[in-house]
Amino acid sequence: MGIALLVLTSANALGGAFPGRNGAIVFNRDHNGNVDLYLRAASGKIVRLTRWKGLDEYASFSADGKRIAFGRKRGGNEDVYVMSVDGKGLRRVTRAPQDESDPTWSPDGLRLAYASFGQDDEIGSVGVDGQGAVDLTNNPASDLDPAWSPDGTRIAFASNRDDPKGVAYEIYVMDADGSNQVRLTHTPGDDGEPSWSPDGTRIAFVTTSGTRADLAVMNADGSSLATITHSGHAFEPAWSPDGTRIAFTSLRGGRGQLFSMHADGTGLRRLTNDRYDDGAPDWQPVKASP
Repeated sequence: MGIALLVLTSANALGGAFPGRNGAIVFNRDHNGNVDLYLRAASGKIVRLTRWKGLDEYASFSADGKRIAFGRKRGGNEDVYVMSVDGKGLRRVTRAPQDESDPTWSPDGLRLAYASFGQDDEIGSVGVDGQGAVDLTNNPASDLDPAWSPDGTRIAFASNRDDPKGVAYEIYVMDADGSNQVRLTHTPGDDGEPSWSPDGTRIAFVTTSGTRADLAVMNADGSSLATITHSGHAFEPAWSPDGTRIAFTSLRGGRGQLFSMHADGTGLRRLTNDRYDDGAPDWQPVKASP
């Protein structure tokens, strides 16, 4: 669960892609307390993917655009599942006793990184077949919001490890094996929910202050940070595969709705307009024709 969503909820969890064409957007919709996954086609048509009497959330496309990983919960703990883009071929990946969600794909499609929630929130990694699970962050602080870089070498995430009070989160990056964990942001508020640009040169993320949340973009080394929204209720960014736009969630009348814009904050477009609560978008990459 992203830190901005936690902040905004109290006030009232992006996969890597290659440059290519933009396909559908997957997102979760809360319909009368039941949360399922939906697809929004480029035409605007919305199709329901799951019908689970529980919770399906934080979906992530594989780099080839053919599979979706997500968190699923019903009664017990939440686990990571994988299915094809049409909702078929459902398969459970994680089986630990704690909640595991917010998955992000390695670009080669062989592994998933995810957030594991417990006494110490950690970033884990596991093979898509459920084998070879490892703890990547191994830190007593809270580590959330993993995002695998498009070249497969790094994972960005949020952590509160450098706040003596354990409250404020910042963006960090580590090698894909968990080594070389480096802090990128040093803002006065909370930073989280990183999303890599498809060329790997920039990271979009949410930065919060009090009950306000806005989107920012920085270079992959943390330099040239710029806030690109100023509404105070924008979060959960997801970069488009062609690198031209960022999809995100914005609160409207107490409900989440999906929007997109250019990386400089211009060209705002509304993607959903309904009475439900929509959030956590991720954009399907469609390989460009040769």
